[in-house]
Amino acid sequence: MATYPHEGGRVIITGELKDIRYVPIFDITGRVLEPGTIHHMRLFCLVASDPLRIVEAQADMSTIPMEECRTTLDRIPLLAGLEIKPGFTRQVGTIMGGTRGCTHLCTLTKAMAQEIVHGWLTEKRREPTPLPDNIEDIKESGFLVDSCRLWQKDGPKLQALEQAILKIRAGNKP
Repeated sequence: MATYPHEGGRVIITGELKDIRYVPIFDITGRVLEPGTIHHMRLFCLVASDPLRIVEAQADMSTIPMEECRTTLDRIPLLAGLEIKPGFTRQVGTIMGGTRGCTHLCTLTKAMAQEIVHGWLTEKRREPTPLPDNIEDIKESGFLVDSCRLWQKDGPKLQALEQAILKIRAGNKP
């Protein structure tokens, strides 16, 4: 996965899934399937903020096990407008999960949620911003707080932020 800056504060997030078989196997009909790339697909999302959302989505499938797999690409444009917030992966599943789409593209899209958040935050933080008056004022807190062990409510990231805020209140630089 990767993030690229785009105009107007937007970012382009890309994700790639490559599935390689290293040994020959027998498919369900008994036919031998040789080693090689089974799936190679990429997803591109143009992402905007306020609210953080997918503005446009496109995908390609350069290698697939069956030509019919490409018919599932019709679900990708339906990601446009989807907000990156709690419930995102459930909504992705509703749009393209199960018999509606491709398991691999659905899983790739869900996995890209973190890259969307981190890529957007990276682009946003290319310029310095003032510290908030308190942790509750952090716009990104819904993405960050309790997102991992380091960002848990009493974890080291929030403790460091609290210390920086206290230094500012005391008139010192962080």
